[in-house]
Amino acid sequence: MNHIEICNIEKSFVEEGKAIPVLSGLSLAIEKGEFFTLFGPNGCGKTTLMNILAGVGLPDKGEIRLNSESHNSFVSYVFQDFMGSLIPWKNVEKNIAFPLKLRGIGKAERKRRTEEIFDKFDVKLSPKAKIYSLSGGQAQMVSLLRALIVNPEVLILDEPFSALDYKTRLFMMETIQKIWHTAGVTIIFISHDIDDAIYLGDHLVILSERPARVKGSLEIPFERPRDFNLFGRPEFASYKKEALEIFLSL
Repeated sequence: MNHIEICNIEKSFVEEGKAIPVLSGLSLAIEKGEFFTLFGPNGCGKTTLMNILAGVGLPDKGEIRLNSESHNSFVSYVFQDFMGSLIPWKNVEKNIAFPLKLRGIGKAERKRRTEEIFDKFDVKLSPKAKIYSLSGGQAQMVSLLRALIVNPEVLILDEPFSALDYKTRLFMMETIQKIWHTAGVTIIFISHDIDDAIYLGDHLVILSERPARVKGSLEIPFERPRDFNLFGRPEFASYKKEALEIFLSL
């Protein structure tokens, strides 16, 4: 059984009295526990689709079927502007625990669960550090931990590397792989970088320009754990070539 089924989703926005289609009959199936990557051009509707999945928006047509096995949070979302989503006057610990506070969970339990998540993911950050003192990678780690502290079944990552320098980008690619393995969540990773999408993903879906539709998909069979030597292997180049052929097809 699929964890998530997105069935014939359509969505338009109105600009100056005219309907602008963003998603057009889009369908996807995502299996439980997989690292699912979604690749498409800027502005094609990837974020709109994920907002609908997360319950931030509603489709005009179609439906989303969620096959949940628990009463925990189903979806957590790390936004592209992860720094802007953090609360600047709260420290690292309080930012991570903020979703628990919104649920009415007491201070002692919030502290316990924050300490637990630091241990679980071997985090090297000071809980008392101020947000303004963090590097881009550290701020992104805080955003990831805040999303994970509610024990979601699905973690959406919306172009999480777009604001990072290259060295930090590589570090976070490794970090996200470790988090995925340790947390046991389904990850939906949105990207406009084909290398990232292939390197990280189990299943890559390629979207068209707006209005987005599925142009094709690839199963990525590379063994895990993966390391950066994969980028130089002929097999990687072959999958990249196939993905680009799908992307550039009419």
